Amino acid sequence: MNGDARDADWGQGCGENCFTLDGDGFTCSRVLDEPEVWRVELLMHDTFLPSVNAFVVRDGDETLVVDAGTSDDFNDTRLMRALLGLGVDPERTTLFCTHAHMDHAGLARELAEAGVRVVIPESVLADMRRLAVPAWRDEMVARMRAEGVGEAEAAELADVIWDHADNFETEKIAFATVAAGETLGCGRWALEVVPTPGHTPGHCALWEPRTRTAFLGDAVLFLCSTCIGFWSEGEDPMGEQIATLRRLAGTGIERALLGHGLQEGSVAERCLANVAHHERRSERALAAIRETPGRTGAELVPAMGWRAPFDRWAETPALTRWFLVSESVAHLDHLVATGAARREPDAVGVYRYFAAE
Repeated sequence: MNGDARDADWGQGCGENCFTLDGDGFTCSRVLDEPEVWRVELLMHDTFLPSVNAFVVRDGDETLVVDAGTSDDFNDTRLMRALLGLGVDPERTTLFCTHAHMDHAGLARELAEAGVRVVIPESVLADMRRLAVPAWRDEMVARMRAEGVGEAEAAELADVIWDHADNFETEKIAFATVAAGETLGCGRWALEVVPTPGHTPGHCALWEPRTRTAFLGDAVLFLCSTCIGFWSEGEDPMGEQIATLRRLAGTGIERALLGHGLQEGSVAERCLANVAHHERRSERALAAIRETPGRTGAELVPAMGWRAPFDRWAETPALTRWFLVSESVAHLDHLVATGAARREPDAVGVYRYFAAE
């Protein structure tokens, strides 16, 4: 890398073990000493989350970057400025992406072109092949139509989300894969690739057992509950997320590096609180089905306890409506998968939900 990313606002001190990335207040700050980890905060511009984290692990002259932030004009060269400020050698650096969403893999091309080795789990590659293609957009439209969403809105919601997944193959970004259970090395540190499905089917975390440190991506957050959307019919992403949270709660994680925000207390307690949160919402959905059998998925969305302006639904941003609809469908899939509810297509192919006998 060269010094092209420098300007008058770059590299000013913002406290001990911290330097600025620009004049907008974005920083690179040291958050752990053993292993040495730096947090690079990058802007999120189209969701309720204000920022996304990339982490830089260093040991000797080796570097591991965990997640790569969003590729857009808002982030400009912030991640590259951070690496430049840390004196990172791209030829001795590896990028690992926890999942295929653009806010975690979006700057992979920029790093790869600078000489960084890009590595993703095999399961993330499978997600890229499955989710970041036009056929997945069409599948989402069909599923939302089957849940009773109108044709125009189903297309609008699918369009606003499907291209949030990156596909390194179609984008011609050089990469290698790593299997679950294998490790990525960074100097003295060996970090295990751990499957954490739920937010996406192939989501993975990195686990360093000596220091009980985990890079969790979006598997669990403290800012909010991780969004869980539907996958293909017959799958149970909510059940996968609940199982992931229970496993993480029992892992003994002491220090968590998260995709958004910071750790704010016990990871185990947060995981179990999220489990309870999801289970309460599924219970609300089942209660609504029992109260009025035969409602469609779209009709059940407002009954699940979301804090959303349903009286002004059309004025709500499309991405927010996608989150509400897709996670509601994930709860309905969970009820069907666990045998608590059943769905039956009506005469026009729209699903109607009933409590199990």
